[in-house]
Amino acid sequence: MKKILYAAILSAAVVSLAACGSKSSDSGAKDNSASTETTEASDNGQADAAETTSLDDSTDGPVDTTDLGSSDCTVQKLEGNNLTVELDDGSSMTFDISEAYVNPAWQLMTGDEVNVYFEGEEPTDGMKVLEVAMAVPYEYTSESYDEDPQVYGEVTAVSADSISVVENEGREPEEGGPVDGTEYTFKRPSYETVVGDPKVGDSVQVLYLGDLTNAISYRICTEAMMDDPKSDIYEIQGTLAQFKAGIIYLKTDEGDVFGFNPDGDEKLIAEAKKDVGKKVRISYTDSLRMRVSSCDGITVVE
Repeated sequence: MKKILYAAILSAAVVSLAACGSKSSDSGAKDNSASTETTEASDNGQADAAETTSLDDSTDGPVDTTDLGSSDCTVQKLEGNNLTVELDDGSSMTFDISEAYVNPAWQLMTGDEVNVYFEGEEPTDGMKVLEVAMAVPYEYTSESYDEDPQVYGEVTAVSADSISVVENEGREPEEGGPVDGTEYTFKRPSYETVVGDPKVGDSVQVLYLGDLTNAISYRICTEAMMDDPKSDIYEIQGTLAQFKAGIIYLKTDEGDVFGFNPDGDEKLIAEAKKDVGKKVRISYTDSLRMRVSSCDGITVVE
């Protein structure tokens, strides 16, 4: 549960990210990402943390943890200011986080592995803690996030606002996932990326957010473009709303907010600070379903 594990897992996730041509898919599990909230990136009232220059530190806040006690825990539930966790020995404990710094980009969720910092040497039930820092987001340990949910099949209808596709990949159906021969219709938001020029009759891969009853397409790639270098680029467009506590916040035209981690890249950090308020395209290396995706490029849109 150490932060070095988080970095290692993230590296593995980047390597294993399915390219556009890949036809393997997960079941389309429920999207638990905080990315698609339709509010401004939250401000928890704490002073801005210093922008950091490494992945390990980018989830930390302004608290000096040098002389504090700490425990590695797994989040069980969060009720108001009461955070219940499982400790390494398997026991449960509840902490008061009313005065703790928690990076607003990482809204705590069941299954997150976190580092809890407190005064003293050992934690006690009910104690106030000073910081809760993300160690390993549950997305990196959950099979539900190994791959982006997708539909692969033939386009039956396409417009600026929606696209309909009949699944025909031939894989075994999974709970919540696409079923062969079934037509699915996706809303097409302003931030959708399109590789190729999908037309009725074309075979396409559609990556989506949400579940298949009300899904939003965020990436379409035609079969004809699957071997093209462009298929390796994953991008999203919107307004760079702010750069805070080491996280880039991108707000789409629809009002959805997505978070991105510049992974300690000094050039990206400088670019993010300079481009606040501008319309940009951000390229990323893991799924938009993550609460915070990894940014590897920022381009200002003229």
